[in-house]
Amino acid sequence: MYRRRLLTASGASLAGLGAAGCLGSGSEESVFEAITASSWDLEVTFVEGSQIEELSLVTPDGDVFTGRSLELGQRRVSIPLVEHNFGEVQTTYIPGDEYTLVAVDGDDERHERSIAFEPAVELTDIAIFGETEVGQDPSSGPFTDLRGASSTAPAIELENVGNAPGILFESGVGGENVPNPRVGPPDRDSSTPNGARLIPINDDRYGMVSAIDDVVVGVDETTSAVTVYLPFAFPDESYTEDEVAEWAGEKIEATLVVATFPETEHHATLTVKFEGELSRDSYVWYFEETQLVDAEIE
Repeated sequence: MYRRRLLTASGASLAGLGAAGCLGSGSEESVFEAITASSWDLEVTFVEGSQIEELSLVTPDGDVFTGRSLELGQRRVSIPLVEHNFGEVQTTYIPGDEYTLVAVDGDDERHERSIAFEPAVELTDIAIFGETEVGQDPSSGPFTDLRGASSTAPAIELENVGNAPGILFESGVGGENVPNPRVGPPDRDSSTPNGARLIPINDDRYGMVSAIDDVVVGVDETTSAVTVYLPFAFPDESYTEDEVAEWAGEKIEATLVVATFPETEHHATLTVKFEGELSRDSYVWYFEETQLVDAEIE
């Protein structure tokens, strides 16, 4: 059990930021041998013989954000920077703020290191899910119930080269000729389509939840997801079958907006072509071979 006897931090020594994921290493006088962000966690390695009993990550306000108790002789420990449960992020660090890593040894001596977390999430690839090479083959992952009109949804790939995990909040598609667009909610910029719940591709870290609100983009990871809603399908409340059939062979331009944590929006211009047989799934019509002809990431 983690006892949290560390209530405040003081006298922190600055650790400079290095390559992606690297948050510094210890000097001859330090108990910290290495501090590295990996995936969703912060990994800390102590020097041999250090006998650390407790480790805490303390906020600039002096509160313990997270921490762990160590077993006797344990030199390496991971503590989460993002906690995700039931499809939503429960807690996360604040990027840019200076945290203090505090270790307490068996003699109650404190050892401190100052850390600033800076994620760097970029949109790297886009595809239509039905023809996607983004991520692995979806049939091999935990989320296999994607069929029919789901093949018209955009699949996106993001990469994080920073030193802390980022989060994919939402992905939306808008445009004058998009048959099923998302419009901006009142509390966001009007150019931002209202995002839908997401399905991570081939990532079993979310348990049995298939559609989630927040997809974590781990450090040094490439993360892929597909939106649950279907911007390139035709809702039957707005289109008849005959009206949809007239779109066969047509091309449209659309704007993809991807919102990530920290507060960043990624934009791309898509050219989509409607081809293949016309089918109906639930409440929408769709072309079975909807294609992404071109994608330009801004």
